[in-house]
Amino acid sequence: MRQVLNIRIVWLGFILVLSQACNGEHKQPKQDIYPWQITVQSNGKTRVFGITLDQSTLLDASKTLGYNYELGLFETDNQPLSLEAYFNEVTLGGISGKFILTLKASQTELTALREQAIKRKVLKSGARRYTLTQAEKMRLVEKTISSLAYIPYINLDDEIIKRRFGEPTERIVIDQEHQHLLFPEQGLDLLLDKKGKELLQYVIPADFDKLRQPLLDRYTE
Repeated sequence: MRQVLNIRIVWLGFILVLSQACNGEHKQPKQDIYPWQITVQSNGKTRVFGITLDQSTLLDASKTLGYNYELGLFETDNQPLSLEAYFNEVTLGGISGKFILTLKASQTELTALREQAIKRKVLKSGARRYTLTQAEKMRLVEKTISSLAYIPYINLDDEIIKRRFGEPTERIVIDQEHQHLLFPEQGLDLLLDKKGKELLQYVIPADFDKLRQPLLDRYTE
């Protein structure tokens, strides 16, 4: 009899918890899953999508974004080598998108990786992509993330951006369909594309000029 009573108590407790969940009770707001949830910490580092730039490693990010990614070394004319991890599709908070994480490494180390690469491919853009050995890929998961690029599958417009991100500090217009919305205090450069997908680039605020200055050099007189 006592065993039956205990089962009934457990079952009633389960029903109560389920009812509270359906009614929204005890529901905690989710953090670090939306592109506008940007936190600049007291040490000047930016946290977004559960990733702290200049602190979190690729392995740390994988715990949030998943382990299905491609890691490659990229080379473009007149540009330094870059080590990037590409996540083709990640869904956070019901929003899906692509992620590109740039990992911190010296040009000396990246040059050595290029020499050890097992495959080289020229992309349509003219950039070269080098495939790394499996051993190197495993070692590089401990590399720190310096910047993050995000391409959401949903389209953003001025109204959504204003409501979620606020007013940008500066706008750099490329043409009638494209403009960069700059949020230097959050370390965010948002490329608004009226006909295509938006591109959001995140860096720590101290590094924001690395995003802004090339835009000024190219699109302003």
